[in-house]
Amino acid sequence: MTTSPRVATPPPLSLTALYEAPPSTEPTSDEDLVHFIGMAARAYAAVDEIPARTEEALEFLARRFGFTADCTATATSIFLTIAKGTRRWTEVIRVRTASPDFTRAVALHRVIERVVRGEVSPRDAAERLTTLLSWRASPSVLLDIAACALLSASAALLLRADLTELGLVALLGAVVGIVLHLVGGRESLMPLATVVLAALASASAFGFHRLHIAEVRPVPVLVASLVILLPGWRLTVSMSELAEGHWTAGSGRFLAAVVTLLLLVVGVVVGQEAVDSPQSVRLILPSATTLPAWVRVLSPLAAGLALTHLFDARRKDAIWIVLICIITSFASYVSGRTFGTTAGAFVGAFTATALGALLARRLRLPRAVLQQPATVLLVPGTIGFLSFGSLVDQNVNRAIQTGFQMLMVALSLAIGALMARVLLRPVMSREYER
Repeated sequence: MTTSPRVATPPPLSLTALYEAPPSTEPTSDEDLVHFIGMAARAYAAVDEIPARTEEALEFLARRFGFTADCTATATSIFLTIAKGTRRWTEVIRVRTASPDFTRAVALHRVIERVVRGEVSPRDAAERLTTLLSWRASPSVLLDIAACALLSASAALLLRADLTELGLVALLGAVVGIVLHLVGGRESLMPLATVVLAALASASAFGFHRLHIAEVRPVPVLVASLVILLPGWRLTVSMSELAEGHWTAGSGRFLAAVVTLLLLVVGVVVGQEAVDSPQSVRLILPSATTLPAWVRVLSPLAAGLALTHLFDARRKDAIWIVLICIITSFASYVSGRTFGTTAGAFVGAFTATALGALLARRLRLPRAVLQQPATVLLVPGTIGFLSFGSLVDQNVNRAIQTGFQMLMVALSLAIGALMARVLLRPVMSREYER
């Protein structure tokens, strides 16, 4: 990792040294402030995939230093105009979609917090953000594989998998982890990797069923092994953006999620035909409403640990991430059993957002670090996947029914999160003003 010569600290082994470096009070010009806000925009684009949060943060920073900002953030770019008096500065920043990086998100949050408090000059902070953008966590192949296998196993537990199915799902999840690690950040290979992985999982699941190698239910095995590829979070975010009036970002993200679902279904069909699976095997997920209490705890616990690594969160934050995952899953389950699936999604999203905001304020963390993993467990990617699977089976009525259910669940998640943000707006506002 490279460091700027102006930062009076040795090259840090982690980002902790970056935001805990000694204070600096250098003279600051308008150009320094504009450069700092521009670097903050690039940093937000690198660590936060929600355009609305980026817009809110940049406009706050501009007001804090006596500027006005006109910011439009989308999933692919940020258009930023900063003004002071008759002077204008305009910048267009290219956004490249990446997986969440909570370690860098915490560092960004802490650096900006120190600038707002006056402990670090904007010029020094801009150079620290340059270092932050160039920093990358050391990759760990074994941990990546283990996290993907653990996430698939947690989904299989909720689908009432027996030991044979659980072992097969964990193995397929590990294979998914290996391929995703090899693909890395090369976005051009992701569509091909999605189809190949779906075909491999489909051939394995339906092949076991076809050849009577073991008593496995192909659809639960298939869904659990591909859970990391399902675009449920993207669907939920797109519904939230559309509901709040971010038409460009929301529609683009929604279409990207639909394309991902179609790629998965194409892979599943290829794998099913490769093993000559009979047409009587439909993509219908068996109901799993009666589960032991220990599964309701163990599954979100395992998923929380897996997402802590997959989202590059700090290890010290793992206990809070897991705790909110368990509480959110339990709240969603209880309300879903009482009032229905849609109400369960609403209550789960409200719980994750409210708890995430309150704990984030207490722990000086970005809200997404605690909110997003818990919300991911509620997303309706599986429903959308089965909806397109019904179209492949030429069951149009079922496809329409499950597709509408997917949209309702995604919209309920978005409304639940929005309701929590509205009710807690005074708390969140005080977090910025600190």
